[in-house]
Amino acid sequence: MKKEDHDEIRELMIRHNPVPPHKAAGRFGADEEEEIIRRILRERAHRRLRGRGPALAVTALGIVVAMAIPFRIPAEPRRAPLPAGDAPAPGLAGRVGPEVTQDLARITHISAAEPLREPSPRPMASFPQASTRLLELAALAEGRSRPEAGPWSYVRTEEWLLATTVGPDSTTSQITPWVVRRWTPVRGRGTYHTTRTAGRPFGDGGWAGITPEARHSAPGPAQDTGRTADLRPRAAELSRSGPRLRAQLLDAEPQTTMTRTRRLVRAMENLYSYDVVEPALAAELWRVFAAQDDLRSLGRLRDRAGRPGQAFGFEDGPLLGVFVVSAATGGLLATELIRLPGGNDPGSRRPAVEEYRTYAVSTWVDGEGKTS
Repeated sequence: MKKEDHDEIRELMIRHNPVPPHKAAGRFGADEEEEIIRRILRERAHRRLRGRGPALAVTALGIVVAMAIPFRIPAEPRRAPLPAGDAPAPGLAGRVGPEVTQDLARITHISAAEPLREPSPRPMASFPQASTRLLELAALAEGRSRPEAGPWSYVRTEEWLLATTVGPDSTTSQITPWVVRRWTPVRGRGTYHTTRTAGRPFGDGGWAGITPEARHSAPGPAQDTGRTADLRPRAAELSRSGPRLRAQLLDAEPQTTMTRTRRLVRAMENLYSYDVVEPALAAELWRVFAAQDDLRSLGRLRDRAGRPGQAFGFEDGPLLGVFVVSAATGGLLATELIRLPGGNDPGSRRPAVEEYRTYAVSTWVDGEGKTS
């Protein structure tokens, strides 16, 4: 296996791992990991993954490692009416994964049409630089009052993750949308708690499997805990000074195979997934991002929850990264990563969603398990 392939596999494992890397450390040796990778890729040779390319197959390994961690699985709860504001939107279209939204389809078409003449990172010449709009959002966020903080952060997201089972002779993969709820102590001590329950199906009222024998059924709920000190970055520890904040974000996402802009976005995703980001910190974040020359303003669009916002995008090789910021609050609404057609995979003829994360609720609470 070539070094560049090895690095990409490691990056994909980390990116799609629902459990922080420290929880999976030591579960597999390097040789065993490589053998699992090869087995997944051999399986793909017999079952074409419908244009998703080899990245989807190796992406599954991150979940292989993660699912080796024993979760506490609670009893299947009785279905109760969802609280106000929690009702899921209509199912997303597509059999093997979420469709690219109508707004993003226009952007991916323009981005994919540009010739790959410049090395990554290359700006998307069809869109204006993001700095002006980001500085406006920074001023908006800075002008907002700081809510009264509590001892815990509660964050609810909708995410797309892969669940893969590796057997002696075959692998079975399932594309699974999750609703993820995280309770995290605001300070760096203690234990965080995460729950995952089945999210919105992608279409046809069921959960789409990659392999023919995959069961089309909703996965059961799962829980996990971990040390708060192992999470990075944390809002309470981040500087409000631009240069120092930028260095902290890059240090929190050390994957050097990514562009710097993509590393900054990844660190921001992790920050918003566990912490309530107060307006002053959000303002400084947007000032940091405004300095990235390859970050572009994509105009207004709606996220997967239907909320309008200002979108920003960047490219990292064949990947288009997008994040959406509320024009009303200056807070992060959603992130998305899309693989553009072409590249090294001749079977990829249309954009394919690699991952998405929608930030539905972010608030301070008095204790674990509370939502308001």
